[in-house]
Amino acid sequence: MHEWAVPSHGLQVETVDAHAGGQSLRLILRGVPPLGGRTMVERQAYAERHFDHLRRALLLEPRGHPDLHGCLLTPPQYHGSHFGVIFMHRGGFRPMCGHGVIALTTLLLECGLVEMKVPETRLRLDTPVGMIRAYGQIREGQVERVFFENAPSRVVATGCRREVPGLGQVNYDLAFGGGLFAFVDAGALGLSIAAEAEPALALAGRALLAALAGHPAGEMPESALEGMLMGVVFTGPPSRRRGGRADARQVCVSAGGSVDRSAGGMEICARLALLSSQGLVRDGVDFAVEGITGSVFRGKIVGRDSDPVTGGAICEIEGQAWVTGRHTFLIAEDDPFRSGFLL
Repeated sequence: MHEWAVPSHGLQVETVDAHAGGQSLRLILRGVPPLGGRTMVERQAYAERHFDHLRRALLLEPRGHPDLHGCLLTPPQYHGSHFGVIFMHRGGFRPMCGHGVIALTTLLLECGLVEMKVPETRLRLDTPVGMIRAYGQIREGQVERVFFENAPSRVVATGCRREVPGLGQVNYDLAFGGGLFAFVDAGALGLSIAAEAEPALALAGRALLAALAGHPAGEMPESALEGMLMGVVFTGPPSRRRGGRADARQVCVSAGGSVDRSAGGMEICARLALLSSQGLVRDGVDFAVEGITGSVFRGKIVGRDSDPVTGGAICEIEGQAWVTGRHTFLIAEDDPFRSGFLL
């Protein structure tokens, strides 16, 4: 059998992939020009203007799939940080991604991009929402689990109602956890958070996203990127067959229409802010949440931000990730689908 060689024509892009709780992430290693901009917010804006065709090419079909997430590394913004990170998905670029931090930390350490130190390797990752501290716990040369401390989370609005075509009056709360999310009780809409219900959840989530577009989010930090709604989170009770290892269950339908496979790190942070405001969780106590696949992330409030503008709950999220492969993609100029497509 002859050794396969990458054709010499077209743009070659090297990536490595991982998943956290079933939700995939593609890290771009080589082949993409550096981003312009001094701050991470400026670099994300530059990526949106100049690299959107590469986002589509690497994440959508035929090289990816509609629910794939990705990330680009940049030089750090702040002294002492390891990298700057720009996340992306089918709907565009995003300022932060919880499962992405878990998967990225695992990739950086297990692929040798950052030296692995036993028993714990600490990373500082700069994002458009601020610097994220991530911790990889090491066992027998592998990342056993990842913890990260998110940007401050807070409640934006509660007791909201909106008429949604096909769903009627929908009650929801708004909270910020590195991005703005609307929280909806799945049972109140006759929905269950189960794999077989994914098509119905996707339809309902997209309808809600359309109905809530332009919702006034109140005074938000600049890093929230104008307070744009990042997704709708359907909540419900944990699965009985999981042996009681989770406290709740949730799934997020992100802007762009993708359905998260994991419970979502940012979503848990935003939910913890809501539950804390209602007296339903205590600081320092673990809150375990299942995603639609049954995988579990854990979160807890570890502190409070005293800043009068961004003040809120500082949350820590715990999860696991696994490296799934390394790829060399070819993007040929004469390929009619070189920029990807979405059905």
